[in-house]
Amino acid sequence: MKKVNITLNHGSLMIIGELSRYTVEQLNDEELSHWFAHSAIDVNLHDLSKVDTAGLAWLLYLLEQANNFSCQLSFSHVPLKLSKLATLSGINGFFPTTNN
Repeated sequence: MKKVNITLNHGSLMIIGELSRYTVEQLNDEELSHWFAHSAIDVNLHDLSKVDTAGLAWLLYLLEQANNFSCQLSFSHVPLKLSKLATLSGINGFFPTTNN
C-alpha cells in the first residue's frame, strides 16, 4: 500500500512518502485549517519518494487553500521530477520555492 505522511512541526510541513494519484485521496481537508493557523509555512519535500501530476495538483490546491487562510506557503527541497513537472505544466511561476 502506498502511503504519504504529513506532519507540521514549528512552521515546517513535512511530506514523507509518495504524493501521487494513489495517496492524495487519503489526505484530509479538515487538517488544512490547523496547518494554516501559522502566518507562513515551509513545505519540506526532502523525504518525498515519488510525485506525479496528481501530487503536483494537490500541492497547487494546498497553495490555493493557504491563500484563502492568508498563509504564505513556500516549498523547500523540491525534487527534480517535481520541478520538471511544474515546468512542463507551465506553472513553475506559481510554485514558490526557497533555496534549501
